[in-house]
This record gives sequence, structure tokens and C-alpha cells, in this order.
Amino acid sequence: MDETRRQLAALIASASKIVAFTGAGVSTESGIPDFRSPGGVWDQNKPIQYQEFLASAEARRETWRRGLQTYPVVAAARPNPAHLALAVLEQQGKLLAVVTQNIDGLHLAAGHLPERVI
Repeated sequence: MDETRRQLAALIASASKIVAFTGAGVSTESGIPDFRSPGGVWDQNKPIQYQEFLASAEARRETWRRGLQTYPVVAAARPNPAHLALAVLEQQGKLLAVVTQNIDGLHLAAGHLPERVI
């Protein structure tokens, strides 16, 4: 274990209250591609802006097409060690909440209480 990981482990061990902030990176190990990294979703498909979505039936169809393409990947994904480790911290009473932008449901599948996932 490198020094940074040792320091993180020591901080977690000594903490009584933790809040975790997660994004796409926590789910990439579960097979869900992120959006911004090289080779990510935005490299393959230009983002559809909200105003474009509202103004264009074609943009809305493209949004749904992308969702249908992505759904099987997300549906097949399972929690990875990061999701499970956070759930253990919650079970130990250390983790107060997970604040996430993810919509993949993997924090819940790992065992978090729904009211603790924001």
C-alpha cells in the first residue's frame, strides 16, 4: 500500500462521521463508461444540451436512442469493491451519506439505505 492509501486508511479509521462524494469514476470498475475521460461517452457522442433537447424532436429521439443503447450496460453492472467498502462504512455507523451524480443504482445494490444516498 502506498503512502497516500495509508494516509487515507488512517483518516477513515480515525473518523467518526464521513460523507462520500462519488461520480462516474466509482462505477467504471463495474463496466459503466464515464463521460469525460478519453474514449468516454462524450468522445463518441456530442452532449445534447438542455435547450437543444427542448427545441428539437430529433435531439429528444437521439437522447432516447442513447439511453436504450446504454441501458443494458447499466442493468448488467454490479457493485464493485468501492461501492461495497462504502456500504461497510455505513454499516459501521461511520458513513452518514453518499452524495452522487450517478443514476446506476449501484450504491443501493451494494446495500446502502436509500435515505443515505443523495
